[in-house]
Amino acid sequence: MHILIKGMFTRAMGMLQEAVSCYQRALQARPDYAMAYGNLATIYYEQRQLDMAIHCYNQAILCDSRFVEAYNNMGNALKDAGRVEEAINCFQSCLVLQANHPQALTNLGNIYMEWNMISTAASFYKAAIAVTSGLSSPLNNLAVIYKQQGSYADAIACYTEVLRIDPTAADALVNRGNTFKEFGRVAEAIQDYIQAVTIRPNMAEAHANLASAYKDSGHQEAAIASYKQALCLRPDFPEVTCNLLHTLQSVCDWENRDTMFREVEEIIRRQIKMSLLPSVQPFHAIAYPIDPLLALEIRYIYIYILLALTALLFASSVIFSASLFTLIFFPWQPQICDPVFINCFSLWFATICPPTPFTSEGRG
Repeated sequence: MHILIKGMFTRAMGMLQEAVSCYQRALQARPDYAMAYGNLATIYYEQRQLDMAIHCYNQAILCDSRFVEAYNNMGNALKDAGRVEEAINCFQSCLVLQANHPQALTNLGNIYMEWNMISTAASFYKAAIAVTSGLSSPLNNLAVIYKQQGSYADAIACYTEVLRIDPTAADALVNRGNTFKEFGRVAEAIQDYIQAVTIRPNMAEAHANLASAYKDSGHQEAAIASYKQALCLRPDFPEVTCNLLHTLQSVCDWENRDTMFREVEEIIRRQIKMSLLPSVQPFHAIAYPIDPLLALEIRYIYIYILLALTALLFASSVIFSASLFTLIFFPWQPQICDPVFINCFSLWFATICPPTPFTSEGRG
């Protein structure tokens, strides 16, 4: 036992190789020591040696088939290794042993979120929230779902609960601020952004979002100051560079005008070359002294995207309507209508609310 404790101590001190040696000695003395295998696996996982981590977690489970954390942690390793179906099996095995395991519930929610199975993901996040009051990840992820669905009040409530758990969570403040801003509550958004930059002064995104909120509320000088601060923290921030130029133009500040327009033109060309959506919108581009052909190209890119999105929405709506008609008037043919109905709805929803990747919980 003392060797295992020494391994845990050396790992906490960042002496990972010494910790590995301790766990290996513990296993030499006791080959069926599940905890030693689990701790060794965690180090391999942290070092991104996923195959070794999976092997050790599996050995831990062979030694102790009721080792709950080993199932959850092996699920994380399998997911990171791209073996998602096996990861799901691990998380489900964890829940068989402990039905209220919040990390396993959250991790399953993350997988279904990545698969765009929004309703299933939300149910797992809600289940995780119901069994614990100290885990912010499912609250954050559920807030994203609510926001995508336009349920801004519910999203704000989730972020507020995250901030109850951790009042210094700058990311949650920025996310709640973004939600306030989209909900039209700009003054509250500004307060959240200010609090975020107070907690984390080097957070460029918070300064950038604060600048945009100032700009939208007519506080141009404050917006300019915040945009400049964001660029000091992250010089390569294309959206901020373009937004700063637009704001400077709106107050007729022409200092370094030619230099900034050249920089913005270079950003646009680079984004187009990388198949990225240009940070300058068409109605801004035509007002800028940039290459007219470049402004025209921006216009075509935005038109193409809008046409493609419209075509996709129209196609899915037509099939969706036809499927709904079938469901109502030919209910005795579920083998025809159900898959089409479900697939078309999924396609439509994925277009409106694309999924967001999330990190796993419960490692270690």
